[in-house]
Amino acid sequence: MCKYYVAALLLMGSMPTMAQSDDFGLWSEVNLEKKLSKKWSLDAGVEYRNRDNMKTADRWSFGVDANYKLTNWLKLSAGYSLLNDHYYKLNDSGKKYADYWGLRHRFNVSATASQSFGNLTLSLRERWQYTYTPETTVQRYYTANGTEADEHTYSGKGKNVWRNRLQAKYKLGNLFRPYANVETYLSNGWDKIRYAVGTELRLNKQHSFDIKYMYQHPFGQDDTDGNRHILGLGYTYKF
Repeated sequence: MCKYYVAALLLMGSMPTMAQSDDFGLWSEVNLEKKLSKKWSLDAGVEYRNRDNMKTADRWSFGVDANYKLTNWLKLSAGYSLLNDHYYKLNDSGKKYADYWGLRHRFNVSATASQSFGNLTLSLRERWQYTYTPETTVQRYYTANGTEADEHTYSGKGKNVWRNRLQAKYKLGNLFRPYANVETYLSNGWDKIRYAVGTELRLNKQHSFDIKYMYQHPFGQDDTDGNRHILGLGYTYKF
């Protein structure tokens, strides 16, 4: 099994270099983890994202997850996130005709299997997520052809996504935990794929940091953002 995991992760070697049309953003997060017992734990966190080469705010979010360690190699989890996303739309001539913030509700259920080989840990996470976007009425809306209107209403909608993440992590002394992973998103076909390389820095049992680089490539027609390069920064406090 080890060789199949490693071979899949080596696919990241085919990641394209940054093109002029690609976007760059920063994703930062702060998390709290509470161990309730040997099997149960709770996580909560806030996240901020930007885009357009870090010039435009993209998302604020808050999430909470409950985790249950079923066996030594299998963990189950379920969670909820409140997303506040920034949307803007452009017409064919490049004129902005809608610019607004909108809330979304996201629910997820996951199962993560892991196996250690000395200092190397391989894991596979399967996650189902459902995101609901409520109906939103936007003020100062401009139609795609440039005609000004008072407002426009976007209908509410839901979306199911199946996510598959394969990861390898290595324990390098007491401080560093370098890792690499690849994650696919499937809805009515392939939505996108995301690659990541980074490291955890575990200062002690309570404080840890995470720094990573991610590359995201969309396939779905609904995702018009294009390729995205992302710098991720995180802090976790355990108590």
